[in-house]
Amino acid sequence: MHSLTLTYDESLLRRAVLGFWWRVVGLRFLIVMALNAIALGVLLLQRDGSWLTGLMATTFALGLGFVVSLYLIHYRNSLRKLRAMRNPQATLAITEAGFSLSADSGSSTLPWSAVAELWKFETCWLLLFSKAQFATLPLSDVPYDAQAFILEHVAAAGGKVS
Repeated sequence: MHSLTLTYDESLLRRAVLGFWWRVVGLRFLIVMALNAIALGVLLLQRDGSWLTGLMATTFALGLGFVVSLYLIHYRNSLRKLRAMRNPQATLAITEAGFSLSADSGSSTLPWSAVAELWKFETCWLLLFSKAQFATLPLSDVPYDAQAFILEHVAAAGGKVS
């Protein structure tokens, strides 16, 4: 069993949410948005008032709304949770069966099978429980042997590591 103290701050959470946002949105989506914007611009310059212009404008607005709200919702939720903590630290206990995260704002104990995916970034890892829910592990607080233990157990329980 490993018991680790994790320290959180706004900078870490910003990087974690940005990493999450980038993996969800991706380069393809941004390229499609740029192509849509160019096509919409051409139609508007031609003063085209057809249904196609309306469709392109609606598609662009919805896409833009999606990418902006995805980041803002997750970032604000992360900040709200950080500010709810009197002390911006949590304890991560990892065992063969699962892991527990506890802080002064609450605690949770889950089996390794609850982790659908583990996303690796330079400064943190995200343990994804669903497409929209994740826990952030600051790598500066997780020694190499604990990282290897987590990777091994997530993969053994069927979680995808990327």
